[in-house]
Amino acid sequence: MSSLFKKSLVATSLSLLAVQAHSAGFQVSETSVSGLGRAFAGEAAIADNAAVGARNAAALTRFNTTAFSGGLTIIDPDVHADVDNVGAANATTLEQVGLSTNEKDLAPTEYVPNFHLIQPVDDRLAVGFSAFSNFGLSTEYSKDFAAGPAAGDTSLITMNFNPNVAYKLNDQWSIGAGVSAIYADAELNRFAGVAAGPGPLPQKIPGTTPQSRIAHLKGDGWGFGWNLGTLWELDKNNRFGLTYRSQTDVTLEGDYQGISSSNQKVDGELELSLPEVIEFSGFHQLNQQIAMHYSAMYVGWDTFEELKATSAQCNDGTSGQCLRKEEGWDNSWRYALGATYTMDDHWAFRAGYAYDESPVSAEKRTLSIPDSDRHWWSLGATYTANENLSIDAGFAFLDGDQVGGTEELVSGDAATATDFSAGGDAYIYGLQLNYLF
Repeated sequence: MSSLFKKSLVATSLSLLAVQAHSAGFQVSETSVSGLGRAFAGEAAIADNAAVGARNAAALTRFNTTAFSGGLTIIDPDVHADVDNVGAANATTLEQVGLSTNEKDLAPTEYVPNFHLIQPVDDRLAVGFSAFSNFGLSTEYSKDFAAGPAAGDTSLITMNFNPNVAYKLNDQWSIGAGVSAIYADAELNRFAGVAAGPGPLPQKIPGTTPQSRIAHLKGDGWGFGWNLGTLWELDKNNRFGLTYRSQTDVTLEGDYQGISSSNQKVDGELELSLPEVIEFSGFHQLNQQIAMHYSAMYVGWDTFEELKATSAQCNDGTSGQCLRKEEGWDNSWRYALGATYTMDDHWAFRAGYAYDESPVSAEKRTLSIPDSDRHWWSLGATYTANENLSIDAGFAFLDGDQVGGTEELVSGDAATATDFSAGGDAYIYGLQLNYLF
């Protein structure tokens, strides 16, 4: 297998792990629209609707009747990327062969649903079920982008099916646990770009044009994990939540087609490690109208040590290893602070701020992972129609830093290095319905 194919497929796979539209890395936080309005501050402790099942199983004991929540979040990113000189080719030379050096709106609008149900069994025992996504992304570079082997189009969709059970030990303490079945589906394409090298550029992939597809990977698979939670209700106005969600390894099985397989499909596997998550939250009802809440979330990205794809039909002399790339991500933290103002029996308003650390250090940053720290600014409201029905609306603005780096597009003697800059923001909107039976 050529070094170019290895680098292209690595970059292809890594595009599921980018850009500025979500939490740091490729984590998705949008498990609740009410949570969106407070930047997800206090999510493991508030338990104001059934969506808490996605964050803290122990909080199921706070419900004394059947509870349902279902919502949709719309993520509208505004992300861009620019490359400077690509190897020895400057912007003028690239334009002469029909290649662009900048890309706007490279992340499409995404829709993230959530569904939650809680059923009390008796005064102490409760069960629940949540379906949501907590990892995923989509990027769409044009075929004319110069850094084709590190761009292209990519989609990763995950769905977590999470049944939970909770038990109330006494008036103050509850514990909970659950299992997760995570389904992942990915499709990835890469194009030659500058590596085709017509005209004044050096030819690196014979027989291709800049718009030629040099790698296609499609696959899906399942992974299984578990979660634990505890809730401490100090009194009716103060409570704390602590949760743990395990690392989950997902094997994506599918096929590859590209220049390295003579454009023939071959079967293959890609291993993806989803990190463990620990979250601590607090909630304090200061008076009849005002509440404060906060969270600190630890994400164990250091388990993402490598990305490796294998196939019995890979011919690189490494016993079926199509690619292996060291990652070396760092663990990261997310901090959130929010407040809720209850105006009357019908209306409540909330706001929040969060700081999201990137797990990707500057020296590890690539064009396909232009990850950076993020700042969340959120607003939300709840309209309670009656004692059973309420509707949540939420909005968040994500402010991502502008970052830069250098990436080698083709390994080996024909290495092509490019300097790049990338950044962007995102606007997130959500609507959710809650019902008590």
